[in-house]
Amino acid sequence: MPDRTVLWPGDILGLLPSIFISELERDPFRIRYRLVGTRAVALTGFDFTGRYLDEMQRADAEVPWADYYRMVTETRRPLMGAVTVSAKAGGTFRYEFGIFPLSLGGTEIRQFIAVEDYFDFQAGSAQWIR
Repeated sequence: MPDRTVLWPGDILGLLPSIFISELERDPFRIRYRLVGTRAVALTGFDFTGRYLDEMQRADAEVPWADYYRMVTETRRPLMGAVTVSAKAGGTFRYEFGIFPLSLGGTEIRQFIAVEDYFDFQAGSAQWIR
């Protein structure tokens, strides 16, 4: 598991619009977003930097993001997958994701870096996620 200090934004400039950096709080288990990529902001319609996942996601949400982060924490391994969600314009929207654990000067998971690939999504295309 890499340390957060080895992650250099200049090395991943092309990915930055699709990147999330979040931190783990253990008791109780919570995820707080420290950085949200501009493509995610364009897709959802708001910037949730600084917000907690559990504050924004209903218990009956289409995608169980908290479960995914918990799985990465428990297994200490990255998780990759694809999700299909309802779109505001009707129909569905499919995208792929990866969540990768990070330490901060030790062996304990303290943060995550995640990437979401929205493929050919363009802001203003009316494909906004609900």
